[in-house]
Amino acid sequence: MAERFTTAGLRILLVDDPSKSRCSRVAAGLINPIGGKRLKLVWQADSLIPHARAYYDELTSKLGQKLFHPRPIHRYFANEQEAQLWRKRKEDPAHQQWVGFSADDHFTIPDSGYLDTNALLDLIHAQLESHRQFLSSTFNYDEIALTETGIAFRDYKADYAIFAEGHLATSNPHFSFIPYKPAKGIIASIKPAGASLPLDQHILLKGKFIIPRHDGTVQVGATYNWNDPTDIPDAAGIQELAAFLDQELGSGTWEFEQIRAGVRPATAGAYPVVGPHPKHPQLIAFNGFGSKGSLQIPYFAEALIAFLEVATAVPADKEQASLHTEVLPSRFIKKAASKPKRWIATNVVKSEILGALSKGDLAIDATAGNGHDTQWLAEAVGPAGHVFAYDIQEQALAITRERLEKHQLLSQATLLQNGHETLLETIPQQHHGQITAIVFNLGFLPGGVPTLITKSDTTIRALKASLTLLKPGGTLAVTLYPTHTGAQEEVDLVLSWFHNLPENQFETHIEPHPQNNLSSPYPIFIKRR
Repeated sequence: MAERFTTAGLRILLVDDPSKSRCSRVAAGLINPIGGKRLKLVWQADSLIPHARAYYDELTSKLGQKLFHPRPIHRYFANEQEAQLWRKRKEDPAHQQWVGFSADDHFTIPDSGYLDTNALLDLIHAQLESHRQFLSSTFNYDEIALTETGIAFRDYKADYAIFAEGHLATSNPHFSFIPYKPAKGIIASIKPAGASLPLDQHILLKGKFIIPRHDGTVQVGATYNWNDPTDIPDAAGIQELAAFLDQELGSGTWEFEQIRAGVRPATAGAYPVVGPHPKHPQLIAFNGFGSKGSLQIPYFAEALIAFLEVATAVPADKEQASLHTEVLPSRFIKKAASKPKRWIATNVVKSEILGALSKGDLAIDATAGNGHDTQWLAEAVGPAGHVFAYDIQEQALAITRERLEKHQLLSQATLLQNGHETLLETIPQQHHGQITAIVFNLGFLPGGVPTLITKSDTTIRALKASLTLLKPGGTLAVTLYPTHTGAQEEVDLVLSWFHNLPENQFETHIEPHPQNNLSSPYPIFIKRR
């Protein structure tokens, strides 16, 4: 971004604290149009990848050192579910333009490769230092003072302060409303233990990657740790990489040469955060690129320049500058809802679960309450599907039954006056491992006795049982209520259990309140891989 700004003739000062996060130094710089376990085409791939390639070629000519190294990717399927998913994805014309050879166990991506991020940083830092535009220094947020015309920092004055601090943005008081999801990753370099490594000059991708690099080194990564925002390689991550290497290269054929860790500044929704503060336009965020920085940053650096030039010249036209609305920080600021906050959380769940349910599916409402969730679950699965609804209160089931009868849905639901901890005993054995969606709405029955609440011990037993009942791709949704008497213990235990789920078996996600209201209900989601 700094290089783009100086090339455009803008005066900048880049402040860098070398003691802070070094995730860009650790990053593999992989550029891959088809990513993730869902084999989805990367957002805006048609625009972002050609833009990045052209920019890195331009930099190579300007700086005299090759920075982007083309390498085809051989993407192997981790399991049969991925192979089945790919058979559907490859029929999409948008995917087809990026794919070369496709076989039963893998496919190739010819137009891919990696950026030498360390070489790029060294060259640009040297360039900025030669023009006295680089300040290696500690930095505190309170050193930024807002002025009528821009900002002040120490002895400097500027039109804008642009924050590009990676996962450290979680401590930025100006953009505290952005729900960053830092994800620590370990990347290692390996060398042969004796004979040469059994590798070709392509990138192997199978959940993790192996990259034979231009300098003769071999890079391996990467792990995801959502609970440890340090740059220290963790033992579990190292073991995870070792198991992957043993599986792909063979035990005893390799050994670690260097192991490093960095924390990705990921965001909810996986879009970056680029643009002005909604109330203080002289403060700019340029962050949240996660594992796609090498792919996305050239495009958005140029887009940000265009945005700022328009905003500076004609402030009234700044909304017309070239920034996608999906990346603006203001997307995380939502208008106050006119309905109760309880309604917000449960409707987030409803939207997520309805996207996963089809006619004929099986679902469970583990906390029937007044039957709202049971109703929409029954509507979603249709007459060919079925919903099992649980509640220990006769009053709750009576209300639920009346609601289902009113909408002619009772025949596709079974109502059980049992605690949800009995799920395994009461769901027919033939349905174990076949449930598509399970919904928990913790707390007490609205309109009922407020002291009669879900209990942490039975809730945890029920949640563990739910994981056994889910089919691959099935989703468990739990709405947490942190405010009523006795709730915090349950919330703490559920979150502790949630954060310790094995990542190789489950995908997890927390949907925080959009205005960071800590007393508001919020849902967590668990999907079986």
